[in-house]
Amino acid sequence: MATVHRPTEIEASAVEVFRLELTEDEQTALKADPEGFVRDLMERDGHTVNRVLVDTLILNGGCPGGGYELVHLLSPPHRRSDHALRCVPLK
Repeated sequence: MATVHRPTEIEASAVEVFRLELTEDEQTALKADPEGFVRDLMERDGHTVNRVLVDTLILNGGCPGGGYELVHLLSPPHRRSDHALRCVPLK
C-alpha cells in the first residue's frame, strides 16, 4: 500500500478561501487572462501574489454552471504565497 510522508519538517500553512462574484464583463476578463485577473484583483487588495494556479476547467473555456473560488495558501513570510483559482458548483 502506498504511503505519504514529508522528507523534512515544514511550518504549517494557513488557507483562506474567497468566493468570487463577477459581472459578465469580469467573467470575460477572467477567461481571457485568469492569472493576470487574479493577480490584479488580489494585489489591489494588498495581497502579495507569488504564483497563481488555475483549474483546467477554467483554462478550457470557463466554469459551466459553476462559480469561482480563490484559495490563498498562506505561508510564513520567508516562503511563497500561492493562489489557486478553481471552479466550484453554485449552491
